Amino acid sequence: MTKDQAISIIRSITIAYPNFEMNQEKLLFWLNHLVTMPFDAVQQNLHTYIRTSSFPPTISQIAVQEKARNDFLKQLEERRRMLNAE
Repeated sequence: MTKDQAISIIRSITIAYPNFEMNQEKLLFWLNHLVTMPFDAVQQNLHTYIRTSSFPPTISQIAVQEKARNDFLKQLEERRRMLNAE
């Protein structure tokens, strides 16, 4: 996600949880983590979290990690085609 999208996530948390305190150091910490995640999925996790918890989330409670792409089978099939072509 972009920095602006990450800020909108943090803004949503501060609106939903007035007791969620934010300072410069905490903001930078959250931004560094959020920008590595996909915005739509984190936003969806946050909305779900807000509906179910009365306490502010931690980063891990709304985090989404994109699955690593596994090209092994594709590479294997390409090698088979190359071997069969020889």
